[in-house]
Amino acid sequence: FVRGFVGMLPLWVGAIPTGIAYAVAARSIGLAPGETQLMSLLVFSAAAQVSAVSLLDAGTPILVLVSTAIAFNAQLPLLGLAITSQIRMGWLSRLVTAWFLTDGAFGVAAGQGRLRLPILLGAGVSMYVAWNTGTALGILAGQAVPDPRRAGLDLLVPLAFLAVLVPLLRRRAALLAALVAAAAMLLLSSLVPNGVAVLGAGGLGSAAGAWWSRRTGGRL
Repeated sequence: FVRGFVGMLPLWVGAIPTGIAYAVAARSIGLAPGETQLMSLLVFSAAAQVSAVSLLDAGTPILVLVSTAIAFNAQLPLLGLAITSQIRMGWLSRLVTAWFLTDGAFGVAAGQGRLRLPILLGAGVSMYVAWNTGTALGILAGQAVPDPRRAGLDLLVPLAFLAVLVPLLRRRAALLAALVAAAAMLLLSSLVPNGVAVLGAGGLGSAAGAWWSRRTGGRL
């Protein structure tokens, strides 16, 4: 658990500023401090929460708001399938793992060898702490905090995820999966919502990696 928690610390440099930016935006449209923090505690998704703030500000119906939040996290079923194919869990463990599951937590856990539940949970809890810490800081500082995006801090998020991804590309199958997924994402993002694009790109990348693994018998 500690290995997973510590392994996630480099991603805090992206999570905390993004959490601050979310909280400042949420407060600016009239959300109370408790409502702003509660969303981070219960939703725990940067993309979903930032989009929710924009949609709330525009007066979007709640059904559209919820559907958008789900679409932004459409990749999580793929991660869940990958986890349950490697780790046997009871229902309580499944629920706890699902609550704290993020892309970064999965990447950090997978990058430390065979996927293990304590490492995965440690990484997930670490990101949960970082995200809610950023939210709390944004609430406390309020409008006194400049928009982190103006300083280019939003670039830290994709860079942090790239740092998690690169060590996982040890096999040609993994590299092919990443390249196909990236190309598919570039194509699909201009045609469908981002959440659907992520799911489609992930599926195509996984299929390409599986095809290469079967073709080469699992060799590098």
